[in-house]
Amino acid sequence: MPHDSLLPDEDAFALTADQLGTRNTYVHGAVPRRGKPSATDFTLREDHAEWWREKGISGREVELRKAAAEPAGDPDIRASLLSYIGGSPDPVGAAAAFWVDVTVGTGLWALSGYSQFDAWTGEHGPEFATAAVLEYYAVQAVDTRNGYQWGSRMYGYNGEPVVLLPVPAAPDQAPSRMQYELLRLRTYLSKLAEPEYRRLEAILEAQGRNTIQRAARAYLMPERTDWVDETCADRATRQLPDSFFLSWLLESVGSMDQLAKAGFTAIPSGLRYPWITCTLLEGIGLDCTPLLVAAAAEETDPKSRHREHLFPLLATLPRDESVAFLLSGIAEYRTWDLVQEIADRFPVRTLRAIAALADGSNTAQRARFVGLIQSKPLLHGPAHEALSAEIRGKIDALLEWREQPDVADDLPVALTEPPRPARGRRFPKAPEWAPLVVATPILTRAGSSRLPQSSVAHVLTAMALDSLDSPFAGLAAISEHCDSASLREFSWGVFEAWAISGGPAKHKWAFTQLVRFADDDTVLRLEDLIYRWPGQGFHKRAVTGLDLLGAVGTEEALNAVHRVSKRAGYKGIKKAALAAMDQIAAGLGLDQDQLLDRLVPDFELDSAGRMTLDYGPRRFQVGFDEQLKPFVIDDKGKARKSLPKPVEADDPEGAAVAAARFDQLKRSLKSVGTEQVKRLERAMVAGRVWSASDFDRYLAGHALMWHLTRRLVWQFESGGEWTSFRVAEDRTLAGVDDEALTLPEGAVVRLPHPLLLGDDVVRWAEVFADYELVQPFEQLSRPVMAFTGEELATGRLSRFEGAKVPVGPLFGLQRNKGWRYSYALADPYGGQGLCLEIPEIGFVLLGLDPGIEPYYPSGHDHHVMKRIQLSKTEAHDGPVLTGLDPVAASEILLLLDRIASSK
Repeated sequence: MPHDSLLPDEDAFALTADQLGTRNTYVHGAVPRRGKPSATDFTLREDHAEWWREKGISGREVELRKAAAEPAGDPDIRASLLSYIGGSPDPVGAAAAFWVDVTVGTGLWALSGYSQFDAWTGEHGPEFATAAVLEYYAVQAVDTRNGYQWGSRMYGYNGEPVVLLPVPAAPDQAPSRMQYELLRLRTYLSKLAEPEYRRLEAILEAQGRNTIQRAARAYLMPERTDWVDETCADRATRQLPDSFFLSWLLESVGSMDQLAKAGFTAIPSGLRYPWITCTLLEGIGLDCTPLLVAAAAEETDPKSRHREHLFPLLATLPRDESVAFLLSGIAEYRTWDLVQEIADRFPVRTLRAIAALADGSNTAQRARFVGLIQSKPLLHGPAHEALSAEIRGKIDALLEWREQPDVADDLPVALTEPPRPARGRRFPKAPEWAPLVVATPILTRAGSSRLPQSSVAHVLTAMALDSLDSPFAGLAAISEHCDSASLREFSWGVFEAWAISGGPAKHKWAFTQLVRFADDDTVLRLEDLIYRWPGQGFHKRAVTGLDLLGAVGTEEALNAVHRVSKRAGYKGIKKAALAAMDQIAAGLGLDQDQLLDRLVPDFELDSAGRMTLDYGPRRFQVGFDEQLKPFVIDDKGKARKSLPKPVEADDPEGAAVAAARFDQLKRSLKSVGTEQVKRLERAMVAGRVWSASDFDRYLAGHALMWHLTRRLVWQFESGGEWTSFRVAEDRTLAGVDDEALTLPEGAVVRLPHPLLLGDDVVRWAEVFADYELVQPFEQLSRPVMAFTGEELATGRLSRFEGAKVPVGPLFGLQRNKGWRYSYALADPYGGQGLCLEIPEIGFVLLGLDPGIEPYYPSGHDHHVMKRIQLSKTEAHDGPVLTGLDPVAASEILLLLDRIASSK
């Protein structure tokens, strides 16, 4: 049998029943069009005329007669209104009456599916109703307070008589009613007998006094191409206001030339509804396919209300552009299900599109193409034979993976036989989305050959048998024999195939298997998706993604979940990110300080800690002061707080990018810089130590932290001795006499308090002054204090007692310094004092007069420091605190001294 006889007709096209259909009384497919398949039988709703006379005329007679008597209104319209409510078939009067009803408020639409066209037809016949519908667009009710047309931008009826005026020839406002009436009238016309149709055409011929009327009649009779041309010209010359008139126009045009005359180069994003796109397609035909493809390409949000009908519509079009778009969007737009349809409907077009797309596609996309062809007998059979020799050759090259190494023939059992499930587990069935990925080439470890497709299928099965809680041993054997980079790409391809197919829960293993093969690139790719998923309705998937990053457990994963915790806009995602951080930190054995070391961003600074801002002919370097506030340095070495304005010789685009980068850096560093300075100061006070490797990586070698590190004095310990040093401009270490130093292997590093520097404090201060190094916080200039013998004996710090201090600094103790409210030294009927707990040693108790009430802490502007006690317990009569180290003692005294001195 000739192969052509087995192939479908790939040029046939007709709108489907769904694309032509209606739902209840409203169109959800093509709008009825005379002489087209969308033409629809019309059934008059006979009860609407009586409803209109009752609710619209009798129920509003007072308001109608007020409008007819209002001298500010147009006399001809007022006369027509009186004539109509008196029983005469006056279309202008009918339109005016409807305007009055809409303006003062009406209950007409309490009747389901109410149509004014049906009401007027039942009242005086279709000729009268047709004229009245068009006259609605020649009359307007004007708000005398602002000149706005009632029903467009009105503020609400004010009780005054309605003022009725004619619509100008080129109105700039749009009435909001009568949309449904036009649809009913167009439906009526679509199958009307020819004599009656011509009588109504004559009525519409006379109804072109303004641009809106002309647009309405073109919509009603799109087969009158001269009317449509006229409306296209009105729109092109801006005589026709936008709003819903754009949809009328799109539902009227019959050619791409008319669209061009109207100034349409694309379908506006707000007008991509099925009734518009299907009507456009029926009116113009397949020539509008590029417009539909371009509109679909802009619908990147998976939850887009237009996406759910645009993409299936494209799958029915026998055009190469639509077939190629759906094939190229398998991953980005999740079009795999539709690709299955077009492969059956247009097999030869599908192969031609694949041949054209393959060369520019990555390995994963090419594997999807191969999988599609292999899964469709029509594609690798009759359609393949129907291709030209050139295109068939391209398809064959794709199927054979000619650019890849040859297939391996010496493989271990783990790759030649199906994996064996653990006892009690069933052999997993291949997922329906397997064709998306099973053709992916996986290289052997040497990279000189690739696995046969049967072995790739075994790898997929092994992944299905694996779980985070119960690892499948066969995966380890597979990993030993296969190229790790190739396996990672296959792993990501498996995940993508699962996601493309909607992420079925029964195949969640396709998501979790990422952990087994993840590297830093996998982490970054997953992080990017975690930001996007919640907004796409995949909140749970984002949480699972964070769990997987936690299971990956690397420092790159740690940084990723930290970024998510800072940037994510959803509380649940932030919470999951923090939990993943804790999981990774625990797995890496990190304490809180070590964790924070690893979470400092580098802000895209280069390895030397610099950022270059490029204006084209001019370049500027970013520098940082002692608080990590950025500034710029011009080509003459002059420091500036901000970037200069671009001059004529500069590249405007480059200057704009540079300005945006610098602004973003300044905003980001406002909080980061302050926190890092405080963190280092806390490390100095607490006596924290770093390993030599951590010091090199997270302080001296970190692009941002280096700018603080070089402004401080450090010490390393080796052989029981501490040696002080600084980090020089060239990142080498220098002693107090500028002698070169090297961190010994296994050394630890600390940021010494001045107490620990002894007599070297003065010498270091001179060095820093010579090099004009300003410190980020008090280190060398920090006051050093100590307890007196009496204070150590009694625990009483009487030197500060009696000082009257403002409440603000006391708030600072409680909010930022670790102090909390305490009743230990409080009067029975007074407010509370404060206390600082020193773990495993005791408390510093601060009694205040009158004391702070936590529920109203600003109740008093000042408090007297009436008593300060060092105690082992949180009690006024507890034993005296002992064992406090000199640095901690100095810091407590310094803090209390500054509080007592505050004004």
